[in-house]
Amino acid sequence: MQLSHSQHQRYSKYQLILLTNLSVLSWVIIILAPSLVSINTQLILLVTTVTIIGIPHGYFDFLVAKKLYSNSDYWLSKFILVYTATSLLYLYVWIVSPIFALIVFLLMAQYHFAVEESGNLDSKNIILMFILGGVPIFTPIIFQTDDVFSLFAILLNQEISDIVFSALHQTMYILTVLAVIFLYARRLSLLYVLLLINFIYLPPLLSFILYFCFHHSLRHYLDALIDSNLFEKKISLTKYVVFFLFLTIAFTFIILFMLSSLAEISLESAIIKYIFITLACLTLPHLLLNSIYEKRFSKESG
Repeated sequence: MQLSHSQHQRYSKYQLILLTNLSVLSWVIIILAPSLVSINTQLILLVTTVTIIGIPHGYFDFLVAKKLYSNSDYWLSKFILVYTATSLLYLYVWIVSPIFALIVFLLMAQYHFAVEESGNLDSKNIILMFILGGVPIFTPIIFQTDDVFSLFAILLNQEISDIVFSALHQTMYILTVLAVIFLYARRLSLLYVLLLINFIYLPPLLSFILYFCFHHSLRHYLDALIDSNLFEKKISLTKYVVFFLFLTIAFTFIILFMLSSLAEISLESAIIKYIFITLACLTLPHLLLNSIYEKRFSKESG
């Protein structure tokens, strides 16, 4: 199923409306009934949405690899081997040097978000790219410092000292972000005001869910579905989606069981480690593959 341009525009509007409604709903709950958004509720939402919506958006990498390498012998086996080996290599780095791995993950995420957010923009200067990709990374750190560093401590298996950001630092950051977006990407202004409010006032796990699942991942689905290089007009996605969704759900249950039962860590820590370390391990091959794809077809189209 390939989307037409008009369908892509319509569904993109629906995605933005969904993100806005979920954001407003979250604000109302935080103000009127914050107890409803307990850490346990956030963890349930996190593992559910990332498993069903977030992680599967990387499964389009199969179609990207098919487009790039299907003319080679045994391309599927080679793709699975290299993709898995790259993920496992990063997992090894995380085990050996978790601080280094976390920093690399944040930098990769910033670059990946920047590329995705600027995909349809005419201006792509370094400052704008840094800001667009940095908002989901730096805003929670600056405004929800204690909660974010608590998550980092779980991921790193060690306590880390919080950084204190003054009201002046926070104000300068917000003004800089808004000024850069207004100057170079004005049509994204309302979207980023919405995202900034989420990252500033909502718990970091909740703001992450809204951004990663209901903005970044859904946008990636739509952008992939309009790409004629990936999808034939008559291709059916039903079996493809069901198969990979089943794999993701099964993988999630197995890993959480192993972490909580065999590794004897709390379910809270198991969920946080599973979600973010898995995303980190998948981000590296995902980013490399899509960078190759973009360069290949941008040259061909040019």
